[in-house]
Amino acid sequence: MIGEHAFCPTSGASLSREVHYDDRGRPERVPQSDDLSPNATRDAPLTTGKRRSSRRALVTYFRRCHRRHADPNDDLYRSAALAIDRLKRAASGREECDVVVWYALGDRLAGNGFDVAWMTAHVEPRCPECHGRLQYVAGPDGPIGRCGGSCRGTCDDRLAAVRETVRSLLARTFPDDPTPDTDALTLL
Repeated sequence: MIGEHAFCPTSGASLSREVHYDDRGRPERVPQSDDLSPNATRDAPLTTGKRRSSRRALVTYFRRCHRRHADPNDDLYRSAALAIDRLKRAASGREECDVVVWYALGDRLAGNGFDVAWMTAHVEPRCPECHGRLQYVAGPDGPIGRCGGSCRGTCDDRLAAVRETVRSLLARTFPDDPTPDTDALTLL
């Protein structure tokens, strides 16, 4: 993931608070080793995160985030790892973004009876076009997310586009399960 919730896209390791600047002046951080990513500093270069991370990185990030909210849960971790694997294999195009996979994962785990409310604290919806932050305005049926980045010329609800992308990924990944309506997604 990128932005506030960035992590190493290879290992899933947390990133240092210390910032290093590349030859173009872009800020980058160092992956930090811990018990979930013991070799992180040797495995990966400086980074600011990526929009698409490895399966391993997303599983590690999931476990690290969950441990901030609750005791370790091996059943949850196994279910999450299997769901992430299936979601990553089925995803294509916009669906490959970590944000979309994260929201689809939350919906899948909630459908399997796990508490996933904590997951919203570790992701933010991004514009599906430019991956910029969203700005929210009140709409007749709830908040509308407009692109706060380079897509400012359009007034389309980017939050609705994210919901539809998540719904599409769930439908393709788990075709035997009922696909939720976009308004019924657990985390969005």
